[in-house]
Amino acid sequence: MPFTTVNSKCLYCTLTPGSPASSPITILFIHGLGSASSFYYPIIPHIPQLGFRCLALDTNGSGASPYSGTGNSITSIAADALGLLDALDIKQDVVVVGHSMGGIVASYLAASDVSGRIRGVVLVGPVHPNPGTAEVVRKRIQAVEADGMEPMANTIPTSGTGSKSTPLVHAFIRQLHITMNPQAYISLCRAIAEAAVPDYSQITIPMLLLGGEEDTAAPMEGSKLIWESYATPSAKKNFVTLAGVGHWHVLEAPEETGRAIGEFLQGL
Repeated sequence: MPFTTVNSKCLYCTLTPGSPASSPITILFIHGLGSASSFYYPIIPHIPQLGFRCLALDTNGSGASPYSGTGNSITSIAADALGLLDALDIKQDVVVVGHSMGGIVASYLAASDVSGRIRGVVLVGPVHPNPGTAEVVRKRIQAVEADGMEPMANTIPTSGTGSKSTPLVHAFIRQLHITMNPQAYISLCRAIAEAAVPDYSQITIPMLLLGGEEDTAAPMEGSKLIWESYATPSAKKNFVTLAGVGHWHVLEAPEETGRAIGEFLQGL
């Protein structure tokens, strides 16, 4: 399996295609809480067909990446992502795609990018750090500490998705949760609870935001606040609302998300 050691952590990642020659732009996919890089695989086969290279990773303790036991934070996930890019010698022309918690990381990376490595940002149901969200994930910590991952696996697949979702999507999300290391999940909940609001006003690069019409985990008002707070010129940022979709956008509406992201990338 494709693992890379970054910051003393063993991270699972895939690079598609492997050669940079025909793919001048690399799309870095960062998943959310209780998820993995597999979340993006309904659209990853589509993106290289458009001439782009896809780099997807499982964060520390998620998916196939073993948990280091050292905890997680927004800044540590960002540092791991940058370390992975460095390890693969990807120094420029990166577009960061972040879902949910990964959206905080993507905005943080864009706001702190002094080298100009990051060329664009795609936010998929991004979380905007706030006290209400912090309280929600703290309650999840209590539930997981008491009963393991089953409470999450038995509720999030249906409560976190919209009317367009299917039983297959629910089963996929359940598997992501039931197989996750509980301590890693708790560490990621703490990362969200303790996250600072990214300095959106420092970000001027092109951006796309995809919001689920029925998303209760990252409500539309938070997404609109993020979109409005980015300093990107109006002509270079776009907001797409996905009807009937909850918080698991790529799984619930792969054709729509793939098309929107593909059009954004082709416009860079």
